[in-house]
Amino acid sequence: MSNNGGNTMTDYRLATALAKAQGAMSNVLKDSKNPHFKSTFASLAAVRDVVIPALAAEGVAVVQMPGNDAEGRVTIRTVLLAGSEQLDCGTVATTALVRGGNEAQAVGSALTYLRRYALAAIAGVAQEDDDGNASGPRNGDRRPTPAPQPHPALAMARAKIKSTFGADVGVAGSEARREAEEFARDTCDRSLGEALADVDCCQTILAALASR
Repeated sequence: MSNNGGNTMTDYRLATALAKAQGAMSNVLKDSKNPHFKSTFASLAAVRDVVIPALAAEGVAVVQMPGNDAEGRVTIRTVLLAGSEQLDCGTVATTALVRGGNEAQAVGSALTYLRRYALAAIAGVAQEDDDGNASGPRNGDRRPTPAPQPHPALAMARAKIKSTFGADVGVAGSEARREAEEFARDTCDRSLGEALADVDCCQTILAALASR
């Protein structure tokens, strides 16, 4: 399974809503069995039962759009919506392997697999990766689970810092960089680079910039 990164927004409100929703979520209980591997895993329904109510309570909607990429793989693109704001969480893809001549079942299995893992990844909830064989290669050729996606507050804080202090904030020695460094020290008591790598600091930065 592969992942293409999405776009981030410059408004902190969706990041704040997502952070609150994540704080209300528990990890997903494994509720299904894979007879081939004699293992258990969390179904799409179980992931939705944990993630969707918490997001909805903060006014965040999830849209997952199926498709195909240039290599013919099945894809799912996930987007978060909150009022006029949106966060494109990227597109994940996998090969739908047809076994027994049932192509529709293979595609459906691949889509369910991608929806489940994309939704769990953007929400930051843990689950068991035991049934990937239904939508991809068997034991000897199974692809690794994608790395967890970074917290959205990290990218949003970087974008907000750039829009507030100017495009030269990334240039060492520039006035924009000096002002941003002073702001990071005053806000988080850290250097700008250290602050932008820490989720708590990024959320503090977003809140501070919103009140300026």
